[in-house]
Amino acid sequence: MEKKNLALNIENLSVKYKIYEGILEVIPGLSMHVEQAERVGLIGETGCGKTTVLKSAAAVLQSPPAIVHKDAIEVCGVSVDGKKGLRSVRRNVSMIFQDPSSSLNPTLKISTQMTDILKSQFPGKRKAEYGQMMLDALDSVSMPAPERVLGSYPVQLSGGMRQRVCIAMALMKDTNLMLADEPTTALDVTIEEQILDLLDKLVREKKKSLILVSHALGAIRKITDRVYVMYAGNVVEVGKTKEVFEHPHHPYTIGLMAATPKLTGSGIADGIAGDIPSYINPPKGCRFASRCPRCTQECLEAPPILADMEDGRQVACHHAGEEAAV
Repeated sequence: MEKKNLALNIENLSVKYKIYEGILEVIPGLSMHVEQAERVGLIGETGCGKTTVLKSAAAVLQSPPAIVHKDAIEVCGVSVDGKKGLRSVRRNVSMIFQDPSSSLNPTLKISTQMTDILKSQFPGKRKAEYGQMMLDALDSVSMPAPERVLGSYPVQLSGGMRQRVCIAMALMKDTNLMLADEPTTALDVTIEEQILDLLDKLVREKKKSLILVSHALGAIRKITDRVYVMYAGNVVEVGKTKEVFEHPHHPYTIGLMAATPKLTGSGIADGIAGDIPSYINPPKGCRFASRCPRCTQECLEAPPILADMEDGRQVACHHAGEEAAV
């Protein structure tokens, strides 16, 4: 696959965090790509490194405390390193953060922050045109009293309203790649599906690329074409979303799907036994080994490599293809 046809290309990303207790080896070596106009899901337990991946792609990961090594991170064929790379990221990437408070300047009114984005994306328009574009963006996310919101500071808005502002700001940018990190976390359930449907409609109509991080697996299945499954900093399975959800191969993916609540009311799953390994002293073999029913001595001694399978899936498991229940 030619890199110039990729909206995002990450090769061998390694991220560590320096903390008081030592060094957290969060991501040991991750590679992924997103094609133009492709919708990709990124799923896994809390703390597995999903947000770190998105922040690395958007060139907003703070270093320090992060210690980042990589072979390449490219947005639309341009490396994110250097001034040219940062300009490419700002022009081609929009990101919806999980915490809206980290995205909004508390000292500026919402109208000022939204206008700054519009002026950089659509220079030369009249003030009235910018004003209408802001109202349209807020209306698209069902914001009550958008005129009042534009004249407000972030502290005057609720958490859900701040998140809707952030989503509106991301939607109105004319970018190629959208990174959505749990975009509906701060929203009530009555608006959550509407926002996800809006994201889906936008990326389809404007042929944008999307990476969606969400614990709502139903949304991942509905919106995305392909999915990456992460566990403890590693990608353990990659494939078409429908195929991964219906016939998971990796033991972790099998357990994750089995633990998902069903609308049939067939009871509550037990989940996956055990805990995520320590990032300060991670196991030298497979990071899922201590929780895996297929674990053998080989799993404890050597980390598995993400390998191609006959059905086109990629799985990082020494026993890929073996049938086992978690």
